[in-house]
Amino acid sequence: MIKFILLGIISSIFQLTIFREFTFSIAKNELSFVVATGVWFVFCSLGSITGIKTKGRNYFYLPFLFSLVFCLVICAIHLAKSFAGSGYYEAVGLGFVFLSSLFLIAPMSFLIGYFFCVFTKEYLECRVFAQNTFAKFFAFEAIGFFIGGVIFTFFLARYSNPFLFSSLPVIFLIVADVEKKKKMFSALGIILLGIIFVFGFKFVLKKEFKGAQVLINKGSVYGPIILAEKFGVQSLYVNGSLLSTSEDNVWNEEFIHTSLFAGRGIKNVLFIGAYFSGQVKEILKHNISSIDCLNINPVLSQLNKDKFVKNNRAEINFIVNDPRLYLENTKKKYDCIIMNMPAPTSLAFNRYFSDEFFECVKKRLDKNGIFSFYIPSKRDILSPRILRFNSCIINTLDRVFTHRLLIPADSMIIVASDTKIVSSNNLLENFSSSKIKTDYFTIYHLRDSLSPGRIKYIENMLDKKVKINSDFYPRGFLYYLLLEQSKFYPDLCVDTQKAKYFISEAFMIIIMLLIGFLSLLARSNLACNRKCLVKRSLLNVVIIGFTSIGFNSIIFVLFQTYSGALFWKIGILTGIFMLGLSLGTFLINSVVDQASISQKTLSYFYFVWTLFIFSLFVGIKYLNKLYYTDSIFYIYSFLSGSLTGAVYPLITKLMLKQNAAPKNIPIFVYAADLTGAFLGTLVFSILFIPFLGISLSLLMLIFLIFVFFLLQAGQAKSPVTRTPRQK
Repeated sequence: MIKFILLGIISSIFQLTIFREFTFSIAKNELSFVVATGVWFVFCSLGSITGIKTKGRNYFYLPFLFSLVFCLVICAIHLAKSFAGSGYYEAVGLGFVFLSSLFLIAPMSFLIGYFFCVFTKEYLECRVFAQNTFAKFFAFEAIGFFIGGVIFTFFLARYSNPFLFSSLPVIFLIVADVEKKKKMFSALGIILLGIIFVFGFKFVLKKEFKGAQVLINKGSVYGPIILAEKFGVQSLYVNGSLLSTSEDNVWNEEFIHTSLFAGRGIKNVLFIGAYFSGQVKEILKHNISSIDCLNINPVLSQLNKDKFVKNNRAEINFIVNDPRLYLENTKKKYDCIIMNMPAPTSLAFNRYFSDEFFECVKKRLDKNGIFSFYIPSKRDILSPRILRFNSCIINTLDRVFTHRLLIPADSMIIVASDTKIVSSNNLLENFSSSKIKTDYFTIYHLRDSLSPGRIKYIENMLDKKVKINSDFYPRGFLYYLLLEQSKFYPDLCVDTQKAKYFISEAFMIIIMLLIGFLSLLARSNLACNRKCLVKRSLLNVVIIGFTSIGFNSIIFVLFQTYSGALFWKIGILTGIFMLGLSLGTFLINSVVDQASISQKTLSYFYFVWTLFIFSLFVGIKYLNKLYYTDSIFYIYSFLSGSLTGAVYPLITKLMLKQNAAPKNIPIFVYAADLTGAFLGTLVFSILFIPFLGISLSLLMLIFLIFVFFLLQAGQAKSPVTRTPRQK
């Protein structure tokens, strides 16, 4: 079984690395990450089925093939957008993301599924096995996946060169049953391959950044930090997004001074987000007592901290923490909070434009305190898609703050206060009376931005019917995603409210039709067919796979919302799930021989799943009141893994009773589980989470599981139909 553990370790590290590189270089958001996970699952399934026909046991070449495919996939991920003519930080169409995932995620996942099947056949061909042997294959691979996830999270997540992991398959050679010469030959080939690609990564980056010189390439637990220079302009990229360039001086002056001149007597400033020396220097031009620079990424914070010189008039405090956690836990209050966050292009950024976040900001403001941030917009004419996005964010702000001022531009500055009226006249007066020197931004620029006609146009165009953005319904992310995709699909027109009802109703109708078909099948003569009984058992695996990945997709989203560290802790999160899967498999496996397994057993299993999902649905509104929220998600991930793993021994015993071919059972169960997971990733990433939100998505899962509970309970009470062989 050691081979399955090693397969799990390497699969975990390779999968996490490929997914991170794919997300930051191509996809740019977490839902695309879920889509990539689905592609991984389905091609693992296809690989395992393909491996059934494989003959022979001399697999000394497999570790080298593992390394070669990994290196080629990483190269292709970094060069795909460059070949398509797009820049590193630019968004791409959903079609491009999906096709890229098929070509870039599929090879490695297919290989892992293929190896799982090969190792399974090798084990069964040379050993006497019992029926409880089958589930152990999944359990031991899950243990390896857990170990790999822990190793990645605590030791490898800060990597800056993904090719450093390409030599990992050498550990396969430790247990390979091949000649020493072949082992040495394969090991040398893997090491040589790794060296070539590790040193070649700088050339890959140069091609990805279209010839720009990469000055800094640092890894962090939150993603890559890259500083590139081209034509004398330096650009800073963090987690695949362009945060600033060396030519941002005009914007720095406009944003900072507009924010600070909205109030009077500002002494204490909190600056949230990626802070740069130019922005902080502009703040220091004011009579400030203290500045707290708050950023979640320690590597980025250190890079900028080194550029600052101590100022006598203000103390600069550098705080490395998640802004949401800091605002919730600190007791300090501020005269002004400035947020420098990009648009909600992902769920990680959406959490800074939600109703819940604005409430946190409001609590940390002094009386007459000012809150300022910006969102993408248009200076003069708002298209319907931009209007919906702007309306969503502004309506969310209006629910929390009493007063606000809009300053129209392509990056619209929004200044808000709960007690102080923020007016254009006060802002202009404060700017005029100050003696602060600016190089680019003048009173004339500010007066033009505050044109009454332009502001009135924006105010009149805003749609008050657009619903607010929240943690559990990320409408801001959805509207911005639709806005981005309109560049690639100009005719794209989605009524999100109608889509919400259509998706939920269509899902329930499909499930009821499926249940009706299965009920008719159970009462017909077709139920006597052995193959039909086996397929019905495999359908239960598909449903559990769908439920499991759907539930964990929701856990991923909630984890990102509350901690902002999904791409750092995804290894431990999925590892804990796999640990639960392993323990659940072992636990049920230990009692399955003595137990009587039937459709009634499955009905109990579905009922437990129903209660489990319902507990999260009920408790979700209390999550922000709990300490150590991460631990809650770890517990749910572990329990969902345990419930998923428990189904493998149950189904394998049912399939043995239905006279399925023993050697094919683990492969078919593996494929069915991954097929259900693939469907779940597509449904939840493309439809449920964006359009239904978290709570309604959980209700859809509860509906699905409860209906199958009723189906299994009904079949358990019906007369038992025997197969021809039983007669």
